[in-house]
Amino acid sequence: MLDSVWNRKLARLPDEGVLLVATDLQGNLPDFEQMVAIYRQESEQQPTVLAFCGDLVHGPSPDLNEPGAWPEHLGTPYVDASAEILRRFEDLVRTERVFSLMGNHEHAHVGGPVVPKFYPDEAAILNDELGSDKPRILDMIRTFPLLATARCGIVLTHGAPRHSPVSAEGFERLTWDGYEHVPILAMSEIDPLGALLWARGCSDEEALGLLQVATDRRSGVVVHGHDVVRSGYAKEGKHHMVVSTSFALHDDRKVYLRVDLAGSYRSTEDLREGEEIRPLYV
Repeated sequence: MLDSVWNRKLARLPDEGVLLVATDLQGNLPDFEQMVAIYRQESEQQPTVLAFCGDLVHGPSPDLNEPGAWPEHLGTPYVDASAEILRRFEDLVRTERVFSLMGNHEHAHVGGPVVPKFYPDEAAILNDELGSDKPRILDMIRTFPLLATARCGIVLTHGAPRHSPVSAEGFERLTWDGYEHVPILAMSEIDPLGALLWARGCSDEEALGLLQVATDRRSGVVVHGHDVVRSGYAKEGKHHMVVSTSFALHDDRKVYLRVDLAGSYRSTEDLREGEEIRPLYV
């Protein structure tokens, strides 16, 4: 339903309405359902876009759901429902203004390196769970954008904006394939694609570099996930911030963003707690 989003690396968002931003579900179905419920409520009032910043998938292994096994650092316990989320997401995007960026965990299915968080090969486990749906779902994942930009000054990425091509067209020349054997620790330095999927942290100057390329302005805010922020969000500079909506947080710390696409966001000071920064659960 968002023609300017799918099948391109640099997605363009609408100029008006509401943008909801969520990050890093990693198989958490209750949090996915909560974001969809918020989206549906907003959509009754005005045009609304729901954006996930990648890593919809790859949650905890079943042994962690055994009595007494759940580690505190993973926040509120949940059961991995990655396959179910992908199937519901696929149905949702057919009729709704909903999309996801590519995350490093999705990339593992379509040309990225093996991700060994809860299993030696996360993608192999999920591919088996998808069964006969696998070819269709993977084709959908290949159409995810790498980043999304809005005229209001917001740019969405998965990882930190550490490197950028010299032009917007440079993003479109990037391909998902060919990273299968790149060491994970090398991904954030190998090229702009690797950085936007794997980098943790950057300078304000690097964020401004991405904003210049993506929006033609040296102002705005790059919003990303990938890192876990225990308080729910962190304004790491005037022009970039991390949002944690789900993974490894307790429910009372999870946040999402609600942005006015017709507004103007020149720095992180324009994103206010209780206004643009909102709790996932009240």
